[in-house]
Amino acid sequence: MLDNSLKFSSDGKLRIMVVSDPQDLKFIRPSMVYMLNTAYDNYKPDVVLFNGDNILGNHLLDARIGSRKVAEGKEATLDAMTEALYKLLKPVDDRGIPFAMVYGNHDDMNLLTKEEQIEIYRSYKNCMQMNVSDDSVDCDTFVIKIYSPNGKLAFAVYMLDSAWQDKIGERHTVTEIKKETVDWFEKTSAALREENGGKPVPAVMLMHIPLPEINELLEECGKDDIGSVEVTPGVFKRLNSVKAKGFLKENPSVSDNENGLFEKIKADSGVKAIVFGHDHTNCFEGEVDGIKFWQTGAASFRCYGSSDTKGVRLIDIDESGNAQTKFLTYYDIVGKTPVNKFRYVFDADEYAVKKFTTLGALAAVALTAAGIKTYKKLKK
Repeated sequence: MLDNSLKFSSDGKLRIMVVSDPQDLKFIRPSMVYMLNTAYDNYKPDVVLFNGDNILGNHLLDARIGSRKVAEGKEATLDAMTEALYKLLKPVDDRGIPFAMVYGNHDDMNLLTKEEQIEIYRSYKNCMQMNVSDDSVDCDTFVIKIYSPNGKLAFAVYMLDSAWQDKIGERHTVTEIKKETVDWFEKTSAALREENGGKPVPAVMLMHIPLPEINELLEECGKDDIGSVEVTPGVFKRLNSVKAKGFLKENPSVSDNENGLFEKIKADSGVKAIVFGHDHTNCFEGEVDGIKFWQTGAASFRCYGSSDTKGVRLIDIDESGNAQTKFLTYYDIVGKTPVNKFRYVFDADEYAVKKFTTLGALAAVALTAAGIKTYKKLKK
């Protein structure tokens, strides 16, 4: 297990790869693994950060095909989750790439607590330790310090928990930045500022659930306008092209309560950009009140999505405090060859109905042909 620090290379640069919503189960879709492995090898990240929904929360009610229950009870849950995460984390660990994560809403939809789950991650030698010392916040709320080659603190990555499940009553998911998390951020950013001689430390922040301010990147439009999305019955919006670029394909599902976090971020915290996940088919970059919002599409092939929003996000930073980003789609990463098109269609859930319809039709044709052949034989 590694500590929560990194160093810029001798040229003063560092590359972060963000994998958001890889959510899957132990029968992980091969096309996602192929995409991620190719991305690791071709783009050579210095660190990989998983931005929540790292497993499919209802994985105990799912199987390779259909909804057969594949695990019952806590011990079976642990085994199923361990196997699912093994297939996600081992390729990173084998390559010697440091990695860390935050949780999403799906990660908490099972019998294991966050503290129990995190021990699976920490069993890998290249996993960062994450939060081990502050009981006031969740185990996935922590900061990664990035130092220049001469040992000076030059950059930071804040990782914040943004969702939890009410274990009492209806067990509904609460998408909230807890007040304790906001207090922790204010205290931690002040401590980093002090370590940096009174100057804010340049930073990016990762959290799973988008903040409500993301809606400021949208504008009202007509039903038939390009990029139109129905956000409430009869009300349509699209990305404001002046404020943002990319894809909006669903109404942003935002935090129920951020407890003043965005105001703290704007208050000389050093945070330049916030990376969100959660909304699988939304993938865009914009800016609100001087803070960049980087909405990241899902990596998962098992859940809803599309070929132009399924992929990973690269963030290139340097020790002078600059941060640039680019989202790479599945086809950007692996190439749009006939083989890779087949891989996509075979594994992607958005083709499920079409696949089963086609397979059913082919089966019907095969059975009909076999029946006709048998009938002819019997007739003879």
